[in-house]
Amino acid sequence: MAADTGIQLRYDGQRYGLWQQVDVHMSVDDLCASVRLSAAGVRNECTMPVTANTVIDVLADDQLLTTVRPDSLRRSAGPRTHDIHIEARSLGRELVDCQYSQTLSGLRLAEIIKQLCRTFKVPLQINAKTEIVRNIALQAETPANAIINAVRTGNLLLYPLPDGGLVLTEPTNDKPVATIEYGQHIEHYDVVDEYRLRYSDYLVKAYDYSGAGAIHGRSKDDGITFYRPLHIIADRTGYGIGSCERRATLEHVRRLARANRIEFALPGWINPETGKLWALNTQIRLVITPEDIDDVFLIGDLTFSLDDRSGKRTVMQVMRREAFAGKTGKPKSSTTGRKARKAQS
Repeated sequence: MAADTGIQLRYDGQRYGLWQQVDVHMSVDDLCASVRLSAAGVRNECTMPVTANTVIDVLADDQLLTTVRPDSLRRSAGPRTHDIHIEARSLGRELVDCQYSQTLSGLRLAEIIKQLCRTFKVPLQINAKTEIVRNIALQAETPANAIINAVRTGNLLLYPLPDGGLVLTEPTNDKPVATIEYGQHIEHYDVVDEYRLRYSDYLVKAYDYSGAGAIHGRSKDDGITFYRPLHIIADRTGYGIGSCERRATLEHVRRLARANRIEFALPGWINPETGKLWALNTQIRLVITPEDIDDVFLIGDLTFSLDDRSGKRTVMQVMRREAFAGKTGKPKSSTTGRKARKAQS
């Protein structure tokens, strides 16, 4: 196999490198990071003694990137070569995959998440104050759905950390960790307007079991002038009209943030201004003069990749922090009528 490429898997006191194709993706909207690795080599070099129970540290340039359990391991054998492909996700995957039944009442949201994470042995950091949730009832369903809905109602984020666990926190308001300028740090960018993610009217419906009445919350996207509704049946994460209103507003603004975003790729995996791996829920100052953009954005998606053509790259999606803080309104700069792709000539 080729020389060490900077990605290593560490478990049982051993390290396995030499990976030739790498794709590690994480998002503030997901509870687990996903990993795909491939390597090709001669038969006796290309083995990996893992089981379904193995916990693996994924290192990028000797820094912990994520901690995973394998989803699948595939070996492709021929007369002279033996290829290996592994797919894995971080420890929060059990909250996404498992169907589970439990009712939790009268607890703060942080305590509910703590109990569920303890059940599935998912590490958890709590960096935010949370309110009391009257009732969360899981009936043979994935815990992730109820958790994510409750977190969004509270204008919070819950996303994966390098140790494989989760952090419950607010959208960061810290100063930017770097300045990225088109023509200097990046040679290409995509400005994305994904209209299919948006709806004209958001209606969240619920039933107040204590008051024996239906309740609902609404939010409207004035940028969609034709009728395109999205109706959502709320789970038991709150019974007041305010809760449904917040849920509708958060659904609206998060979809707007996803629909209006900027994507670009940076060489390498390390932020040169901090010496650390790029991280979710941090802010950057982005300068793209042809788009009249000079503003601060929140990192919402990261993909750390490696291949023979592009080498090490960090693909980043950034969006405005206001969307995750539950604030409505038009984006500060519209992309309508501008070129969606630009490359340095």
